[in-house]
Formats: sequence, C-alpha cells, structure tokens
Amino acid sequence: MAVVAKRLYKGLATTTATNVYPVPTGAITMVKAVTLCNTTSAVATFRMSLGGTTVIFDHQIKANDTVTIPFLDQIMSAGEAIQISCNPSNAISVYISGKEVT
Repeated sequence: MAVVAKRLYKGLATTTATNVYPVPTGAITMVKAVTLCNTTSAVATFRMSLGGTTVIFDHQIKANDTVTIPFLDQIMSAGEAIQISCNPSNAISVYISGKEVT
C-alpha cells in the first residue's frame, strides 16, 4: 500500500458544476484541505460536493478574500469525484490537497 500526498486540483471554478478530481480505480483519496480565493471586487458564492454529496453550498466569499478549510479530512472511494462551481464564473481560485492510497 502506497500513500502519496497530492495536489488534487488547482484552478478556477466556473458556473457549471465540474468534476475536477476523479478518484482513480483501485485508490482511496483523503481530501485534506481546500483554499478558496475570491479574486474579484464583488461577493462570490461557491459550491463543492464530494462523491455526489454536497459539503459546501452557496458559501459567500467576500470580495478579495481568501478562505481556507485546513482539516477537511473526508474519504472518497474509487470512481467518486470532487465537483465544484461558483458564481460569477471564474471568480474563485481553488486549491485542493489530499492523499491517495493505492
């Protein structure tokens, strides 16, 4: 069994709910931390689901503000995915880290 610390996603969220990280076949992933940065001058909202279960719904992030969830510690199984979106599109920069166990 190998445990690998890994960046699960780095990029922008759009208004369309998008799968940004699929758990590989034969692996289990622990989502460790999420950082969200609103790079606009207006309030933006963010959504995230893990394996089809919503864990963040329309969370408002103030203009030019950053929010970090440092100890998310959620387990995902092979075939599940992290899905994100925001409004307005491209307003929130996202960084998700975790560990893959294979």
